[in-house]
Amino acid sequence: IESRKSSRDKLSKKLLLEAYSLLDVNGEDSVSRKSIMHVMTILNQDIPEIRGLTDDEKSIMYALLDKDGSNTISLDEFLVFSSVLLLKLAKKSDYATFVEIHLPSVSTSNSYQCLCKYVKSKRFENVMEIVLVLNALIVAAQDYPMLAGHDVSHDPHYGDGYIDTVWEGAETLFTVVYVMEAMLKIMVNGWKRYIESPRNAFDFFMTVLVVLASAYVYYPNAYNNRTLIEFVVMARVLRLSRLLFAIEKFRIFGAISLDIIPAAASVFLVLLFIAYSFASAGMLLYGGVISRDPNNVHYQSLMEADDFVDSNYWANNFNDMFSGMNVLFNMLVVNNWTTQSSGLELATGNKWLVRLYFLSFNLLGVIGISNVITSFVLNAFFQQLATINGRQGPEENVEGEAVISGSRAVFDSSVITGTETGLRESYFARIQPKHRDVELDEREALRQLFSGTSTASTESN
Repeated sequence: IESRKSSRDKLSKKLLLEAYSLLDVNGEDSVSRKSIMHVMTILNQDIPEIRGLTDDEKSIMYALLDKDGSNTISLDEFLVFSSVLLLKLAKKSDYATFVEIHLPSVSTSNSYQCLCKYVKSKRFENVMEIVLVLNALIVAAQDYPMLAGHDVSHDPHYGDGYIDTVWEGAETLFTVVYVMEAMLKIMVNGWKRYIESPRNAFDFFMTVLVVLASAYVYYPNAYNNRTLIEFVVMARVLRLSRLLFAIEKFRIFGAISLDIIPAAASVFLVLLFIAYSFASAGMLLYGGVISRDPNNVHYQSLMEADDFVDSNYWANNFNDMFSGMNVLFNMLVVNNWTTQSSGLELATGNKWLVRLYFLSFNLLGVIGISNVITSFVLNAFFQQLATINGRQGPEENVEGEAVISGSRAVFDSSVITGTETGLRESYFARIQPKHRDVELDEREALRQLFSGTSTASTESN
């Protein structure tokens, strides 16, 4: 990953140098503000990965480039242009809550501030986690007869569309608690900040799902569908997966997985291509060979493969693409592929061709690409773990220009690195890669953008 990061940095610098030479037509080592603004406008129109920038955002981005306040861009300043384009900006006022906007007197009251402090505290989360544990016990008690294989169809209260048992009453009470939790968090944090959290988004989705399904089932009407009632129970169980988010190590593992899996997409695509090619070849060579049909010409020979028959590996065949991919997946996880091979050997009577086929995929797919993926994921995991730990660092003031908290910076847009923008609002800034890259340290990138010295100058010194 370090070598890939280095090669990308070199390629980025090379392209930026070429772009600068085109903009600096007079060779004065400076590019005017007008030229940079035109470049941003063209990128907005022609590059799909770059979202539409407002005039205010362009002014902020230009100010981040113009670190010396000269109203022109030097080569050293221009070399951070690619990082500037990754910025996602949002006005601080956009995160104002409904209470702050429409009820300012309430938002400044002591009682409301105490409520906000409590809802944002760890104690509130601990209370909700206790509620989740109680909910898990209730669900287990309610669903135990079904999970144990007991016949619940004769229970007059099961699936009748009414809240007429202690379990259903308790579940309804829990649903009300979850609705109140979501309402409190949205009121205190505001909708935009609330929904930006993956955990809150999951909670909100599950809560809405259960509320809608429960209302449809339990509202007095002629509708009484047992399948939907079972779906409501399933949705309630899914809601308990919130407990996993309470475990810090699991949260970190989930965050790292979301970062590195998209970055490994190219390697996975190579593996998919190899598997697809071998599955296609398998269909041509062995399609229709494995079959339960006694009239199949290969049936009697196949029945001599005792391990294959005793293991009921009939579904492991190359009669269609999905079955062929299933066979190759078994090889990737080294799951009794020799048994599969012995079945084909006896069925076709061509031992060496079958062994050559499986050996080729084992060398190319299992030993080659599969190990590359494993090493990439392990390498990326530990690198991203260090990055995530860096995101959780203490609040940092960058030369009085911005305050970085986590992976987000807040700054005053009126003057940025010595350049006046004509704006008067505070903004949030976040580095948002167009494609997920495990090499990118968002906090470090923000630190470099808001520092008064360009990265190139720092490196040269």
